[in-house]
Amino acid sequence: MKLDCHQNIETVMSMTIPRRSCRKRSKVPTKISKPTDTSEKKIKIETSDAPIKDEFVNTDFNAVPMKVESFSKVKTSIVKEEKPKTKRSRKSPSKMNSVGNGIRPTQEESRYATTYLSLLHPQVVNKNFDSRKTMLESCGMRDSITDAIVSTMLSQNTTDKNSKAAYKSLKENFPTWESVVQCNDISKIEDSIRVAGLAKTRAERIQAMLRKVKEERGVASLNYVRDLNDEDVKQELGRFKGLGPKTISCVLLFALGRPEFPVDTHVLRITQKMGWVGPKATREGAYEYLNKMVPDDIKMDLHCLLVRHGKVCHKCASNNRPQFPPKNGKPLVCPLVKVPSWLGIVPKSFSGQNETEMMMQHKKMIKLEGVLK
Repeated sequence: MKLDCHQNIETVMSMTIPRRSCRKRSKVPTKISKPTDTSEKKIKIETSDAPIKDEFVNTDFNAVPMKVESFSKVKTSIVKEEKPKTKRSRKSPSKMNSVGNGIRPTQEESRYATTYLSLLHPQVVNKNFDSRKTMLESCGMRDSITDAIVSTMLSQNTTDKNSKAAYKSLKENFPTWESVVQCNDISKIEDSIRVAGLAKTRAERIQAMLRKVKEERGVASLNYVRDLNDEDVKQELGRFKGLGPKTISCVLLFALGRPEFPVDTHVLRITQKMGWVGPKATREGAYEYLNKMVPDDIKMDLHCLLVRHGKVCHKCASNNRPQFPPKNGKPLVCPLVKVPSWLGIVPKSFSGQNETEMMMQHKKMIKLEGVLK
């Protein structure tokens, strides 16, 4: 009888082949050892492509000789049993999405952060108080909306010192915005603002914006946006390259005096640490969310305080390396460290206090002399 390769493997393994052959003696294994575990594994038998010689062997002397393929030409390999694929169950949604949970920051949290940061950085609040009438000076802006917009465009991805130097150089070489429109050698504009970096890109965007306004309205001025509401201002300025949500928000806040809460890298990083927005929130998403949650009357101060604090506080700076560390070499004791653990509920010891009580409480909390200036 002819053996099939798919015959029961246990029968093949237990078979003992006698060395006596009808034709010739070949080196055939007398017995194949049984695998240790066959419950979860299967034996895959493949026949070699090489020619196989036929051999007749007898399992019983009285039986008819049977034809088998030489075991020396058979390959065996262990194949793991494939498990049926199962669909993964979806995880339950988190309480906080990529932006926020719709509850935090509470008004108490926002006012606590504004109050205690103003005690730590009083110069920021004093500067805002002096500049509220014009809403221009705090971002290095000047006398018109056009000045404010160009100045803000130059402040992107650079330091305040470099952006102010670039703006000053631009106004010295081009006293009016009409002269920027009429300039046929854009390299002169690039040279004027080179200190701010990305000179070619900035110069092209500033000139293109002014030329477009000149073409549409006959004058290179964007002062007409004063008469537009917030949404129309965003739509109007958003059509120009280089004017993103953060830049437009700064124009609304500092140039037009509208209640806006711009979100830059410092604001995003600190609000994520406090748990106001999710760890995967983007600046644009955080702006849309926080602009609705932060009370209007403290938006300007809280924004500027968070920007300042992110530059000097070791705990709130990127990689714990502040851009302007304290001159005494001692890290500030951050008043925002415990905010995440409060989960939106400010302890009574920090709420309902007047300025003197808050100052005393803050001094006890930081336990450092000379921190408050």
